[in-house]
Amino acid sequence: MSFKSKEQKELDKEKNKDTHISTVVQHLKLSNLGYAVISDILSHANSLYNTLTFNLRQGFFAYKILNFSSLTIDLQTDFKENYHYKMLQSQAAQSVCHKVAENFQSFKQLLDKHFSEGTKKPKLPGYREKGGMFEVTYPGQTVKFERKHGIKLATISTGIQFRKFHKEDVMGTTLNEKLRFRVPDDVDSSKLVELVITSKHREIYLHWVCRNQNEIVATLDKSSALGIDIGLNNFVTCIPSTGQEGFIINGRPLKAVNQFYNKTVAKLKKGKDENFWSGSLARATQARNNQVRDFIKKSARTIINKCLELKIGKIVFGWNQGIKDEIDNGRVNNQNFVQVPFTALRDTLKYLCQRHGIEFVVVEESYTSKMSFFDGDELPVFGKETESQKTQKPSGKRTKRGEYKIASGTVINADANGACNILRKAKIDTSKITFRVCQILKRINIWIGKKPSESKGTVASLSCCTTIGVTEPTQ
Repeated sequence: MSFKSKEQKELDKEKNKDTHISTVVQHLKLSNLGYAVISDILSHANSLYNTLTFNLRQGFFAYKILNFSSLTIDLQTDFKENYHYKMLQSQAAQSVCHKVAENFQSFKQLLDKHFSEGTKKPKLPGYREKGGMFEVTYPGQTVKFERKHGIKLATISTGIQFRKFHKEDVMGTTLNEKLRFRVPDDVDSSKLVELVITSKHREIYLHWVCRNQNEIVATLDKSSALGIDIGLNNFVTCIPSTGQEGFIINGRPLKAVNQFYNKTVAKLKKGKDENFWSGSLARATQARNNQVRDFIKKSARTIINKCLELKIGKIVFGWNQGIKDEIDNGRVNNQNFVQVPFTALRDTLKYLCQRHGIEFVVVEESYTSKMSFFDGDELPVFGKETESQKTQKPSGKRTKRGEYKIASGTVINADANGACNILRKAKIDTSKITFRVCQILKRINIWIGKKPSESKGTVASLSCCTTIGVTEPTQ
């Protein structure tokens, strides 16, 4: 792995400005021998990480300064004969050096900021858990592809020292010489940037990182926008400024995932210490995280596809900074709300908008649910209201769950009212939005599974894809 100068990084940034990085995560199902080999490689990476960190910490304690400009090269040179370095393939070992150097360079930046701006003093990078596993990265050019019996396979070589040391441990196989993986269908081998092997909860994952061209759509109308209001049962409520039909993404399945997870955790930790952890908890947590990630990515992709279908060139996302801080909606609602990763949805939408040439705008959403859109109520910013704004009353009111009655007595969807007000806050022309748009909205279910039974069910009746898309959600 080569480490580039600032000038080279700027050139690469200019060269790749019309591209994006996408990652496909693959969960490996390994034999006992295969798991032992890969876990040994990751264990050596973990030990190398701790060795490098120890030496840099001691150097900083002794001299109070490090040569941060050449830190990466120095690590590769000084530790080339280290046992753990030699047990890894050379570029995989270099990737560990690179990550350690990045941690200390980030520490240096935070330390400079502490002295110049008085921010909180940062701590030196610490050690990883002894006996744990740390990720290793293989650049795309070190990965060899081949096709056997119609199946696409990727091969990476192990370190020279690793081959000698494990020659007798894996008799009758080539596991000491090379690792072979099946390539997911979504991965284009010609666009592979790097392959990362990592571990989480003692499970092994592959991250296939590819660079693809942006899919800019020239026919999008930048004057039209889609207002998005986030919630729980209605995960997102979307209203186009063009007067076309709005839609709601059903959030109840996501609530069911979190509720089932909370019940599982409570059952497994009953009578145990607060810090109790086990393999069952790890598997339950990983399953829940995969389902939530899948839901978020598919929701974002659904929104983007709707914008492309309607030729909408702008998304206005309602957001409050510190949205989950000091929330007081009751014990049950608090638990449901704080477990939904709205930030992940916002960041995924922003990423996908850049890919397709859609403008993404984040708007502060205070008072958007309270004030009446069709009555033109003023929309102040929370904490910056004038005296007259503090005393003003909304023209409409929420009559019951999900309904909002405006001054004329017409009832509209409460979340649609919020989404329309978010468009108003962004100074978008909303003259085409009618009562009907805010009364009849299409409901979209991200997960389509078996018809729920009459008895009370949980997440077991839902279907979820097994391939996890980290930055490349699929519909």
